Amino acid sequence: MDVEMLIDKYQLNDSEAEVLRFMKKNRQSLKTIGIRDVAKATYVSTATIINMAKKIGYSGYSELVFALGNSQSDIAMPSTFSNEEKAAFIDLLSEYRNKRIMILGSGFSQNLANYFSESLNLYGFRATANSHLEFLRQQVQQDILLVIISNSGDTVRLAELAKMANDHHIDVITFVGQKNSKIGSLATLTISTETYTPQRISDYQPNLFFGTTLNQFELLLSAALKAIFE
Repeated sequence: MDVEMLIDKYQLNDSEAEVLRFMKKNRQSLKTIGIRDVAKATYVSTATIINMAKKIGYSGYSELVFALGNSQSDIAMPSTFSNEEKAAFIDLLSEYRNKRIMILGSGFSQNLANYFSESLNLYGFRATANSHLEFLRQQVQQDILLVIISNSGDTVRLAELAKMANDHHIDVITFVGQKNSKIGSLATLTISTETYTPQRISDYQPNLFFGTTLNQFELLLSAALKAIFE
């Protein structure tokens, strides 16, 4: 559970924020110390704690304690990227921490681009999902990181932009369905789901690219945030 994000999202006051931070720090012992002990330690009333829990979406104190006690710092999920690729992602996000990040996609990938942008902005990055092509001039090569999302890895317009960025020595991270694609081959770092098929065998065959890419991004972003902020 990211308590700082909850504090910001629900605009908790100083007392509520202090309670939530205390509960997160002492989550292993919450089931034994009780709500009155939390209230005493944070100099608030039990009503304040209950109201804070409800404000952030829980039915009350007990449900919040359960959520905190069962939160995992490292979620075990299958990933399709290597440790080297994860390290490269962390390095790039750290390098462009205070610079501009432009995220591009088309079709359904645009939805992912919007999500990536909002997630990065939440943690203070300067991200946009709009394709301001003037950012790709050679003069800005040290100031911008380009992220391209494409299932096929061969989307014509996105491939053109990847080529332009490559020519101008602009760093590019790509999330693609096949690593050996036009866009994938032009990137500084390519994260691939390896799920792309040119034609579906059945009308009801699942498209795994978008869900897998979202999971990849969340895992990579989590690792990068820990490296940058902890």
